[in-house]
Amino acid sequence: MKTLDLVPERQVSSVGPLLAATRAEITKFRGSRSLTGLYAAGILATIALGWLLGASAKASGDNGFDTAMPAPLLVFATLQFGQLFFAAAAALHMTGEYSSGTITSTLQAVPRRGIMVGSKAVVLGALGMATGLVLIPVATIPTALGAGQYGQFAFADLFSASLGAGTYLALLNLMVLGLGLLCRNSAGALVSLIALVLGLPQILQLIPMDWVQTLIQYLPTNAATFMATGATEPYGPAMAFVILVAWSAALLGAGTVALKKRDA
Repeated sequence: MKTLDLVPERQVSSVGPLLAATRAEITKFRGSRSLTGLYAAGILATIALGWLLGASAKASGDNGFDTAMPAPLLVFATLQFGQLFFAAAAALHMTGEYSSGTITSTLQAVPRRGIMVGSKAVVLGALGMATGLVLIPVATIPTALGAGQYGQFAFADLFSASLGAGTYLALLNLMVLGLGLLCRNSAGALVSLIALVLGLPQILQLIPMDWVQTLIQYLPTNAATFMATGATEPYGPAMAFVILVAWSAALLGAGTVALKKRDA
């Protein structure tokens, strides 16, 4: 009987509020047409671009160019564009409350800042993971049909790309959540994300220094690619996962600290 006293009361008391806050966040997301619309647009864009990329690979292959690539990886490549829709939805889920003023009600309903951030992180992380796990297999069908023999793939390719996409989108949503807390407006969060995942790699490639070129390999987009493709150089999927977690933890941690200081 005395063993019951060993359970930390603070830990037990956090579970109920977190579950209640998470249910509220799910209701908020589902009730917003702009958020669900962005996710639907991202899904449709990824499927359409996957098919287009597959058809392009077939046309190039028929003309003598070596364009063969497993269809799931062709779909994953389209996430360079599709991720912007999912990131925008994640950003709006946080920053929309600042622009509308409902953040005051949210913080009154969930006064413990860590639980508020945690509930949003759970919803956005789970949504990102589910999106990647489902989207890659679904989009692979039209992509494989469009690519024909140049898009042949094995189950291992599909599994790796799906798991990599799900993990990346989940952690990407957490990065955006952190940026949303830091910037407190959608434009700032999205511009910061685009600079991180698209702009910074392109800019750094122009700097002919070995350490800069090495640094590029540890940016989120490249880490996601290594994880999805199962590459072993310059590092493998496990290290890629650690790098993405580190980026997410750093940005979400910074955002949480900013929230506690500015909205105490």
